[in-house]
Amino acid sequence: MTKIYTILITCLLTHYGYSQSRLTGRLIDEAQKPVVYATVLYINANETTLSSKDGAFTFTLLPHQDSVRLRINFIGKQTKYISYPASNIPTSPVIQLNDQSLTLEEVSVLPTYSQDGRSNSSITIDRQAIDQLQAFSLVDVMNSLPGKKMQPLDMNTLSMFNFRGGFSMKNGAPATDGTNVQQLNNSLGIAIIIDDMRVSNDANMQAQGFARGGFNSSKISGGSFRDSYFGNRGRNTYDTPFQGIDLRDIPTTNIERIEVIQGIAPARYGEVTDGAVIIDRQAGKSPYVVSFNINGGSTGSSVSKGFQLPGNWGAINFSTNWTHSNADPKDKVKSFNRYGQSIIWTRSFDRFKNTLSLDYSGRNDRKRQDPDDETLRTSQFSNNRFGLSNRLRYELESKWVKSIQLNANISGGKQESYSSYAMNKGPIYPVANLDTIGVYEGVFVDGRYVAEEIIIGKPLNGSLALSANSSLPWGTVTHNVQYGVNYTISNNGGQGILSDPERPRFSGTNNQNLRPYSYESLPTAQNIGLYVEDNFQVKLGERTLSNNIGVRYDIQNGYGTLQPRINSRLRWNEQWGFTAGFGLGSKAPTLAHLYPGPVYIDYDLALATTGTLDSSFYLLFTDRFTPDNSKLKPSKSLQLELGVEHRNSFFTSSIYTYYKRNWDGFAQQRQLRRYVLPEYNFWFDQETGKYAYAASGDEIIMGGLLDFNMINGASSETWGFDWFISTPRLPYINTSISLNTSLTYNVFKDVVNEPVEPAQRIEFEDKSHIKTVFYTPRDHNNTMLMSKLNTVTHLSRIGFVLNFSADINWMATQNITNSLYPIAYLDSKINYMELSELDALQSPFNQLIRTSSDQSRTKQPMAYVTMNLGVEKEIRKNFRINLRGYNIFDIRPYKVVQYDNGTELVFNPNSKPSLTIGTTIKF
Repeated sequence: MTKIYTILITCLLTHYGYSQSRLTGRLIDEAQKPVVYATVLYINANETTLSSKDGAFTFTLLPHQDSVRLRINFIGKQTKYISYPASNIPTSPVIQLNDQSLTLEEVSVLPTYSQDGRSNSSITIDRQAIDQLQAFSLVDVMNSLPGKKMQPLDMNTLSMFNFRGGFSMKNGAPATDGTNVQQLNNSLGIAIIIDDMRVSNDANMQAQGFARGGFNSSKISGGSFRDSYFGNRGRNTYDTPFQGIDLRDIPTTNIERIEVIQGIAPARYGEVTDGAVIIDRQAGKSPYVVSFNINGGSTGSSVSKGFQLPGNWGAINFSTNWTHSNADPKDKVKSFNRYGQSIIWTRSFDRFKNTLSLDYSGRNDRKRQDPDDETLRTSQFSNNRFGLSNRLRYELESKWVKSIQLNANISGGKQESYSSYAMNKGPIYPVANLDTIGVYEGVFVDGRYVAEEIIIGKPLNGSLALSANSSLPWGTVTHNVQYGVNYTISNNGGQGILSDPERPRFSGTNNQNLRPYSYESLPTAQNIGLYVEDNFQVKLGERTLSNNIGVRYDIQNGYGTLQPRINSRLRWNEQWGFTAGFGLGSKAPTLAHLYPGPVYIDYDLALATTGTLDSSFYLLFTDRFTPDNSKLKPSKSLQLELGVEHRNSFFTSSIYTYYKRNWDGFAQQRQLRRYVLPEYNFWFDQETGKYAYAASGDEIIMGGLLDFNMINGASSETWGFDWFISTPRLPYINTSISLNTSLTYNVFKDVVNEPVEPAQRIEFEDKSHIKTVFYTPRDHNNTMLMSKLNTVTHLSRIGFVLNFSADINWMATQNITNSLYPIAYLDSKINYMELSELDALQSPFNQLIRTSSDQSRTKQPMAYVTMNLGVEKEIRKNFRINLRGYNIFDIRPYKVVQYDNGTELVFNPNSKPSLTIGTTIKF
């Protein structure tokens, strides 16, 4: 064994003895001045550096490479991709970066599949495409992705998003903004990463009474309102516990590049089960950029500027943005406001490179009192956040370690959810106002009051990540190894739920009532992760196999998860390539999952009124307990992806097929509670003027399926493909054409047995009857096929771009299959009784057998298309005018479908045309 180790070490040292060539280049702008602090990526080694104050950059080249590939980004400049063949690598290249302009010969205004991304099927969106979309927030950018349908601007409703498999059917059309358990988990498992820091929603606890209402009904509702574009809108929630963040909170002001990973993320990224959105911002000298967009009652504006500081103090970038929206400008009842500022300071000195970021953002969803609303309802949902992050990188001249990087981030804020509602429950009304356990006398209050729902949270998230990069030659292969450790914390020290038990908004829901619940003493959630990943290329004759192979180990809520991840690409020749990927991921439960708060179950035992508050009588039983969710495991996913890529002079095409399995997702199930309580006699005592009571000696039985409990029970499987084909710009018409087609098939099963109230009363000999009958969990399968057609006409001589897009929704189906045979029942004495297959066929249980007509099938009645148009004109590189229209031809298919089970579907998937007008000025 000693000889083997000696031989290995000798070989390794021998390889390091080889001379390593270096590439030293220089970046200049159109005025031949150096470009300082540009980001230069050496794609072969996945190594990044910043250009110096004279525009220079240096890389140590990997041996045995067929080419040297670089990607260069700088704020306000067009992204530059360069490839030098190994036989002709310049010694000191001077590279010119051009200002972003529509007068350039090549511009990118659409999301594109990138073969140089962090994942095989990565999609990149550059600044030019973001500008062309006239995005008010990240919502508009995500809707431009393959498999997503463009939507009209809507800033007055919450916006979440899902990737592969995260869709459902809504009014006969596919929807990715639903809130079923599968979509909540999908959204939660998508990481938003800004400047190498994950934007965490793990400390969001804006929910009340999870045990009473579950995932969705535990959020405070903002009430209905009138929208001048969409018409009457129902009650909406604006908080995002148990899921990912609200995309409206992320402006696009100073974003330079977005990379979307729907496949297998590299091992360095943790807390990922369903994808990642990686956002890069940059600091550097840049002109003032002022932009303004308007759409109906919505306006958005932003200002940014970058300065080169004197001496060796680096560069600093300031940006600010403000967005305001009125759902109906005539009454201004519902409004949305978002504002944000950011400062990014980058400095390079000696071998150190440091980037410091300060961010502040605020969002306010407000509904004022509608004069026509007799309930006098108002609501306000605010979210203010301050973040501080720092990235420090140190370059070493070591044979073993090339660089070390330390990332630190902390963010804190205040979230407040408020709703008021005028109640009229009569002159007097009984309430349960104590948090005790047992039998006690409740109180009567005046039933005419204004109920207030208030949740105040103070989320705090922090992270610390230490990583290093090494280059290890081995034979003809050089292994670029990155390894690191990260540590995250989440805490919420807010006042929590400020519920007044004597003025309840809802009473007795599932025999439960709210009491105050403070977040101030909750423990801090801590997670830690370790990873190592290896980037290397292997020559197989004339072919090249590129690999990113890594493994990650996370400890989340005390559970360890090993996650291997692989992305490989075989370049067969100049035209053909093949990809394969495999990976596991995990996502820790959030604070809202771990600490939903105490449960209060209330049962009335005696009630009598005299018409006055003091002498009326209310006797009740309260049970109080705190769910123990400490054993919640992280949710998990597995994904396999295969792809084929082809490129020739006529078109470029790629197809990626995938299989994804999710399990241990966060789900809810109701708990069976059974209480045997004393029965009471009560009478009015004339001497005291109050009611007296005493136990009668008899008992009453109460209970049923009451409170929701959190479990690891959600699971699903998804199959699908994404096919892309595009042409280069065609001569004479200066137009390029692209087509994206996506097919998704998703299956999952409900987490718990299906409870059903029997249609007819079935009694037993002891006078008890069947209260609830149970069937096995329902099976779901969803299918969606859609295409996205784009044409881009670019006239560089006059700085003009015309983008026509059509979203073609070919088909969508949703099948929900119910079990026919009962498997258990709950009787009126709250006894849960299981049924065998033979029992289910015998009387009286055979009356509970369902027919196939109880199955549910929703099918998109017809294929339909939504046509959109974007127009952009640039004047002297300093002034741009943008117009973007949704559903420009006002195509609104309409059909009413009657189903066999008696339900009616009104199919009207497209909204009326919507127009956004904007302008950008640079000076």
